[in-house]
Amino acid sequence: MPKFIRENLKGIEFVHVTTHGIDGENIYQNIKEKKEIRKLILENQEEFNINIMSYCIMNNHLHLLIRLKNPQDLSRYMHKVNTLYAIYYNKRHKRVGYVYKNRFYSQIIKDKTHLINAIIYIHNNPVKAKICDSVKTYEFSSYKSILSTQWKDFINIFPSKKQYIKAHVKNNNSLYSVDFEKVTLEEAKDIFIRYLKNNGLDKATLKKEKLYEICKELKKNYKITYRELEKITGIGRETIRRLLKNK
Repeated sequence: MPKFIRENLKGIEFVHVTTHGIDGENIYQNIKEKKEIRKLILENQEEFNINIMSYCIMNNHLHLLIRLKNPQDLSRYMHKVNTLYAIYYNKRHKRVGYVYKNRFYSQIIKDKTHLINAIIYIHNNPVKAKICDSVKTYEFSSYKSILSTQWKDFINIFPSKKQYIKAHVKNNNSLYSVDFEKVTLEEAKDIFIRYLKNNGLDKATLKKEKLYEICKELKKNYKITYRELEKITGIGRETIRRLLKNK
């Protein structure tokens, strides 16, 4: 987490935190791994005096909405969780080295509207990624636990459980932007190369549909510009712009 973010957390009650696997690696790729990171994020709350308000565990990244009292508690909490999970992951896969791309990213929640939309955004990640059709069916998020065991922490955020459910169905993510999801050009190149490899392609055999698919993914989910897409794919930015706008 950048130093200026840590300093600006003073007096802040809520932050949206995310961690990503190094080089886009699927570090939470199966049920056992998702259960392990969920156990770690939940069981270490009390020690560091923080409260996990909501979470969502995806294959290669994790979202947390955290209520905190002391910014240093957040850093110490994330350090412990990431360290313990890295040890687990490396042992499980018989590997060594870094597991996470960076320590973690954080975004300050500015007001109640921002808070509500952060919760909705976090829970709708698997829907956005087309892993499931509804937040209700995804096992590794806090959507259902909030309705049951955590509701006491949310009665001042949502007017009722009915409104909580309705807000997620509406899913107006245009009200919420995540300013830490843009990856570097080198990371985007890695994502592109893995995409080609996973689909048995190379730049010469990248058909129009597949080009549209990967460019849309890089632009929408990783905030890659047309100029950067041109550098990554070797295809002119105006060609890519027309392709994305005409689909």
